[in-house]
Amino acid sequence: MISKFRKFVSETRGIAAIEFALIMPFMLIIYFGLFDITTLVSVNRKVTYSASVVADLVAQNKTSVLKADIQNYFNAANMVMSPMPAAAVRVEVFGYRKSGSTISQIWKVNNGQSSPCGAPPATSAMDPLMVAGNDLVVARVCTTYEIYAANFLGHSIVNASSFFIGESITQRPRSTLKLTCYNTTVGGAVCS
Repeated sequence: MISKFRKFVSETRGIAAIEFALIMPFMLIIYFGLFDITTLVSVNRKVTYSASVVADLVAQNKTSVLKADIQNYFNAANMVMSPMPAAAVRVEVFGYRKSGSTISQIWKVNNGQSSPCGAPPATSAMDPLMVAGNDLVVARVCTTYEIYAANFLGHSIVNASSFFIGESITQRPRSTLKLTCYNTTVGGAVCS
């Protein structure tokens, strides 16, 4: 009996399989967790850059911009966000004007995709950026990132199935103090 026990203790043929069975679940969690983290960071950077691109393109217009032009800027944001589907990315652009000490939203446009990014931007933070008769353009991009690891590890391990990612970029019009968005022709109906 003692010889069989010594033989069992000195046996080494199955050690690699046992080590593999113990370590592999942790390695999979680390691998897929790192995949999700790096993808989440990449999507966050794309959202920020998309908002910056749209705000910059709108702010470059002189005195007015047409809704069709802003739709083209939305296409630029979709190119930045690829390979994410365009239907998963919401892009919103707002125009604010300061009259006296009151800041009000003059116009807004969105790409009609996904769900809204939230309430319109608060005007309280805009006051230091504006003078009377001055406009600001606010571009906002948002999306929801679905966690891949949660699909097979379970939502209770990850504690969520998705993350909301959004960014707002505020810019002044470059060529003028006031910038108005029109639906079809300059001087016509204002974008809403």
